[in-house]
Amino acid sequence: MADRNLGNPYDFIDEIADEEEKKYFELDDILVDIATTLINYRIKNNLTQKDLARILGCSQAMVSKLESGEYNPSVELLWKISSVLGLEFKIIFREKEQDITIWDTPEDNIFAFDFVGEAA
Repeated sequence: MADRNLGNPYDFIDEIADEEEKKYFELDDILVDIATTLINYRIKNNLTQKDLARILGCSQAMVSKLESGEYNPSVELLWKISSVLGLEFKIIFREKEQDITIWDTPEDNIFAFDFVGEAA
């Protein structure tokens, strides 16, 4: 029986999702990063959600929503959280890099030429 491994989930998403759906996956990635940061902070500092809520000046329900990715916080809220917790907070806008295709073999590259100008 052949080995079966779970592939990269983003490859699967690229295959089945349209461009609009892919945007939501990008947003989900950001929300997961926020959740992971808060959860790791709590664990590192031996805090409950209620403890963290008290530190942040919000409700335990808000912490729960942030940690579950159910809430899309404003930039201002993220800045306040990072300030209170002593975390670095950055937002970076830049152009996306273009995908570059690299061929594994010369046969895959129809534009490959040898030194005398004939197709390879």
